[in-house]
Order: sequence, then structure tokens, then C-alpha cells
Amino acid sequence: MKKSTVQMNCLLTAAAVLAILGVGCTAQQQARQTKAPPPAAAQPAPAAATPGFRTVAAAFPTGNRQTSVLLVEKTVPTEVLAGQPFDVVYKISNLTDLLVQDVTLTATADKNFRGQDATPEPDKMGDGEATWVIGDLPPRQSREIRVRGSALDEGTVTGCGTVTFNPVLCETIKVVKPAIELAKTMPAQVIQCEPIPVRLVVRNNGSSALTNGRVTDNLPAGLQTESGQSTATFEVGTLAPGESKELTFNASATRTGKFVNPARATSAQGVEATAQASVTVVKPVLTVACEVPAEKEMAGQRFTEFIGRPFEVCWTVKNTGDAVSANTILEVPVPSGLTFRSATDGGAASGANVVWNLGALAPGASKKVCATFTGANGGNCTFTASTKGVCAAQATTTCSVIVQGISAILVEVVDDPDPIQVGEETTYTIRVTNQGGGLDLNDVVVKAIFPDEMAPGAASHGAQVVGKTVTWPAVANLPLKQTLTYTVKGKALKAGDNRVRFEVTTRHRTAPIVELESTTAY
Repeated sequence: MKKSTVQMNCLLTAAAVLAILGVGCTAQQQARQTKAPPPAAAQPAPAAATPGFRTVAAAFPTGNRQTSVLLVEKTVPTEVLAGQPFDVVYKISNLTDLLVQDVTLTATADKNFRGQDATPEPDKMGDGEATWVIGDLPPRQSREIRVRGSALDEGTVTGCGTVTFNPVLCETIKVVKPAIELAKTMPAQVIQCEPIPVRLVVRNNGSSALTNGRVTDNLPAGLQTESGQSTATFEVGTLAPGESKELTFNASATRTGKFVNPARATSAQGVEATAQASVTVVKPVLTVACEVPAEKEMAGQRFTEFIGRPFEVCWTVKNTGDAVSANTILEVPVPSGLTFRSATDGGAASGANVVWNLGALAPGASKKVCATFTGANGGNCTFTASTKGVCAAQATTTCSVIVQGISAILVEVVDDPDPIQVGEETTYTIRVTNQGGGLDLNDVVVKAIFPDEMAPGAASHGAQVVGKTVTWPAVANLPLKQTLTYTVKGKALKAGDNRVRFEVTTRHRTAPIVELESTTAY
């Protein structure tokens, strides 16, 4: 029985062993699942037979344990009583480091044996034969099958076991998939003068390492890097599965508006990802307007106020932009000749300027402030105001006021000598002084008109003598505290109190100032 079983199984399995060991396993073989007895302990060295039992073994397919795939051991009693149950144990062991598939044990017995049960139950029974489909047998593992039965009559019981199998060589290849993802964030809104922080996070979300990673951010028109470039490029290098890298840079805006900004990540494995973010760029825009008092009119002259009298000038600052103007400042230099007296809304003198801190001006908001001044001198005074805020460009405006002086003219005439004899001459000295009132005198004209009893003579400064009238050329400007001095000679024609009339007119005082000088002739 032992010899025939070994020979039969060698013939059945040798070809299959050689073929499968040569080519490995198929997908069908790997997927094959069959029920199998629970694994036995790892293979021990052959043990001594238990008294009253004997064990026979066969190595398949070569008969040599060192070169075979399976070892089949069968343990039976050496002697049994007719009609008494006994056990027959098959042990099938995988002698290799490879998985053996499709292991099947077939046991037969002669007619003197009657089976009662088996552990595990056979998969197929019939005609004195039982078959167990063990299926896959892992490397160096064993399976046991126990059959219980009894002998019907005195004599012998002969049983045979055969085993078939498919040895298999399996190798697992790891299959990976490259994948990359990119996330991008930017603030929702920034003021134009501020940097725009851009954050990029590239991540390897696949199972393969990524090499030569690169992230490119092409900025839209109106945005640029701090160095003035339109593209930001980052070499990421190698990313292990699950690894991420954070990339940051600052952009700046050359104009306001909403910008949608996509970025792209690539690697040498041919995968890519895109991400985009948007930012709205805003800025404050300031304007300033000036308001002066309505002009007054007197004697054909239009002016703002008389010297020494207070007047108020107001400025309105408005934010016409779409962002808050923080720390808004209005600064007004005080024109020469004016004195700052007071201001509304916390305005105060700072050096030669009046300064207001208007704080934060929201888009569309405005603020009006005023200051009071007085003028020490007459004339035209121009205010140049400027305003600025955080991220708001400076805005300026100008406006003018006219401070009206009050002319005060002193006319003095002295004759020397006095008295004189008829036929003699005296010299008249005329002094015209701008003695105050904060106004220069313009177009000053001096005249001397002699009576019939006197005759005009030589006159200074190119005066023109026509009949009894002497007229000096007009003086365009006579500043404050300055004096014009003229002389003219007069000859007495008759005795008596002879009076010469002197007249002074200016551009703004057309009604003459009259001075009479009396000369006694005898």
C-alpha cells in the first residue's frame, strides 16, 4: 500500500510542481478559497511512536523530505478488537517556505472497516472512499484528519491514503498612485499700500513619492511680487506620501479692484493640482475744500475783513475712496500777516501751522473744521491746506482772503521864511506820510494850488507847473510809515494873508485831503 500510494502521487504531481514553481501563481489561484481544517502546530521532528500505535510516512513527490513538498503521516493502532472503535490519524505537512494550493487527501479502506465519523467531515464520500479538500496549506504548516471506525471481523483492515496538491510561488508587488493637492489662501480685503500675504500649501496625498515638485503662482495684472515680478515660483523638491510644504510670499497691488489669483503645482510624476484665491484691494481717497467768508464792499473795494477784526475760514475733508482713512490729518500753514486765534474740533497751533487730527474717516464720510484769524496788515492772504491719512495720498487746496487796511495819511506843509515882503519868495515843504492803518498807499498824487496873491516858482521831483497849479508825478506805492517830501517856491504878489491849498489823493481815496498853508506878505 505505501509503495503504490507514493508512486501514484509522484506521477500525478511532479509535472504540476515543476510548472507552478517555474511560473508563480495566477490571479485565479490567489483568489481560490477553500475550507480547510484548522492549522496544526509547526512541524516537529518525527516523534517516537506511542506504544500500541505505529506511524508510517511518505514525502511527496520525491520520497525525500529534503526535496519534497508534502509529508503525509498516518498513525494507526497496531492491533484492535473486532467491533471496538479505533482512530486513524492523517497528518499532512508543508515542507516548503511556499504556499501549497489545492491540497486534497483521499482515503480508502477495505470492506472489513466500517467508518463512524471523521474530524473534519469529508467533503466527498462514497464506495469505500472519502475525500478531504484541504485547499491552501501555508509554508511549514500542517493539517490533521482523524477518522473513527471499527473492524467488522477478525482478520486485517487495510486502508490507503493519497494526496494531490499544486505548489505555488507568489510575489507581491506594491502598486502606488501619485497624487498632489494644492491649497491657497489670501486675505479677503487689503488696503492698497499694505502687503498682500499669500500662503500656498502643497501636499502629497498619493501613495507614491513625488519628485521635482514645483509651485507656480502667476499673478494677475495689477498684482506683483515685492521684487516687481508677475510670477512667483517655488522648487519644492521631493515630497513623501502625506508630506506637505508651506510656501509664503507677499504681493503688492498697483491698483484697486478684485483680483482672482490661480496657482499650479506639478511634479515629475506627471500629476498636477491648481488652487485659487481672491483678494479685493481698496484704498482711501481724500479731498479737501476751503470756505472763506463772503466779501464785503466799501468805496468800490471788495475785501474779507478789516485789519484787526476776526474772520473764520473753514475746511471740509472728505473720504471719496472705498477704505477707511485712518489717522487723518489736516494741516494749514498760517499765512504771513495773519494771526491764528482759535479753532474748532481740537485744532491747535503747531509751529507756524494749525493742525487737526480728524481720526478715522470711513468711505463717504466728511469732516468740517474752522479756524479764526486776524490780520495785522492789509492785503491778499492765501491759505494752502493739505490733508493725508494712512494709505491715503496727500490732497491740497488753496483759498484767499483780503484784509482791508484803513489808510491814515498825514499831510504837513511848512513855509520858510514867513512873513515875507511883496516880491520875495518863500519855500513850501510838503510831507505826505502813510502813518498806519495797515494799508500801503497807491497812486499817491500831490498838488499845490496858489491863490492870485501868490505865484508858483521852482518845484522838486519833476513837478509840472500849469498856471497857478503845481502837480507832482503819481507815486505808485507808499508803504506803511514811509514819507514823501516835496518842495515848491512861492512869490508874494500882494500883501496880506495869502493861503496856498495843498491836495493829496490816492487810488482808494479820491476825495482829496486838503491842507492850507498861510503866508503873510507885507
